[in-house]
Amino acid sequence: MTIKRRVVRKKKKNEASEALAKVSGVEELEMAANILKELAQRKQRKGKIEKLEKKKSEKTKKKDHSKSNEKLKRLKELETLQKAGILTIEEFEKLKLDLLN
Repeated sequence: MTIKRRVVRKKKKNEASEALAKVSGVEELEMAANILKELAQRKQRKGKIEKLEKKKSEKTKKKDHSKSNEKLKRLKELETLQKAGILTIEEFEKLKLDLLN
């Protein structure tokens, strides 16, 4: 008989706690907390991805800029050689086209 009473008491306590949880919305609050946590994690990951993409684009811009600087420098060298009479106008034009393409 004591076993029955314990089972009945536990069952009543469980039912009471479940009813209280439903009324107070504990399950919904836990779900909302999990959702907010996941959203915060997504936002952090998105921020990291954006930073990496920004760094990558900056690196490519620097590479392109350095290449154009090299081409300009080479064009100036060719121009000085042409003005000095070492290169003919045709040779200068040909080298310039090769450099730009």
